Amino acid sequence: MAFTRHILASLFAISGAMAHMQLQWPPALHSKFNSATPEEYIDYSMTSPLVTDGTFPCKGFINNPTSLMAPTVTWDAGSTINVTLTGTATHNGGSCQFALSYDNGTTWSTIYSYVGGCMIDTLNYDMQLPSESPSGTAIFAWMWENHSGNREMYMNCAVVDIANGGSGLDSTDYPAPFVANAGVNDCVTIEGIDVVYPNLGKNVQYGGSYASTKPATPAGFTGSNCVPPGQTSSSNSTSSNSSTTSFSAGVAASTSTSASTPSGSAGVGNNAAAVTPSSSTSATASATGTTCKRRKRSAEARSLKHDGMRRSPHSHDRLVRKSTTGRVAAMKAEHIAR
Repeated sequence: MAFTRHILASLFAISGAMAHMQLQWPPALHSKFNSATPEEYIDYSMTSPLVTDGTFPCKGFINNPTSLMAPTVTWDAGSTINVTLTGTATHNGGSCQFALSYDNGTTWSTIYSYVGGCMIDTLNYDMQLPSESPSGTAIFAWMWENHSGNREMYMNCAVVDIANGGSGLDSTDYPAPFVANAGVNDCVTIEGIDVVYPNLGKNVQYGGSYASTKPATPAGFTGSNCVPPGQTSSSNSTSSNSSTTSFSAGVAASTSTSASTPSGSAGVGNNAAAVTPSSSTSATASATGTTCKRRKRSAEARSLKHDGMRRSPHSHDRLVRKSTTGRVAAMKAEHIAR
C-alpha cells in the first residue's frame, strides 16, 4: 500500500506540472490550498474547466456539502484585496472576471474585469473591493476564458466575509459577469481572440495586446445574453462579424512582435504594459497541450496529502478565526510564514 501511494503521489506531481490554472488565494471551495477542507472532499481536478469537470457555478461546489461553506477570509469593503492564481498551462492568456454573489450563486456582480493578457501578464491581481459591497458572507469567484485551445471556461469560488460594507452593488457599475462555454447558454468564445466583455463594469484593467488600445466593442465570442442563468445583460451581448474580424486581424498582426512579460501585481487602472504573444510563448502553450482531458480521481488518490506552493497575500486580508476549530488560524499562520 505504501508503495502504491508513493507511485500515485509521483504521478500527481508529474501531472501537476502540466496543470491548467486555479485559484490559490483566497482558498477556494474543495481546494487543496484550503486546509479547512477534509481530505475526502479535496478536488485534485480544480484546474479542469467547467463542463469537462463540474458545472456552473463554482463546479457545483456551493453547499456541497454545507459544512464546507465557512468563510476563509475577511475583507473590508473599499479595501485593496489580493487574488493569487497558480498553474502552468496559461493557454496564451485570455480574459478574466472576478465577481461576488450574496445568494449562494444565484446572481453575480462583477467587481473587476481583466481584459486581455490574463494569466500571461501576472498571476497576482490587486483590486479594490467596492465600498458598496454589503456586509455579510459572500461567494467570491474567478472566471477565465482562455485564448488558445479548446473553448473552455474556468471557475473557482471561495467563501468570504465582507466587513464595514455599503448599501449594495448596482447592476450598472457591477453587472452580471460574462459566461460562455459553460453549457448554460448559447455563447461560445472564438479561439485566438481575447474576449472583450460586453459588460465590463466599473473596474477594468486592459492587458496583453489590449493594454494600449483599450477596446470597448464586444468581441471574441458568438451568442446572446452571455450571462448566468436567470440574469440579463445590460447591453447587447452578441458579437458582430465586423467587430470579430477587426479584433482577429489585430491579434494576428500583434503576434509577429515579441515582448517581454511583466511581473508583479496588476493594479486597478489602465496602465498595464502591453504583452504580445511571441513565438516562444506559443510554443510553450503548444507544449503544455491545448486539449484538456479530465483527470480521473481514485479513492487512493484522495487519501494522499498534497502540498502546494503558497503566495503570501497582502496584510489587509484577515482570516476568520473559528472558535470551534483551529484550522483557519493555522492556515493563516502557514500562509504568512511562507
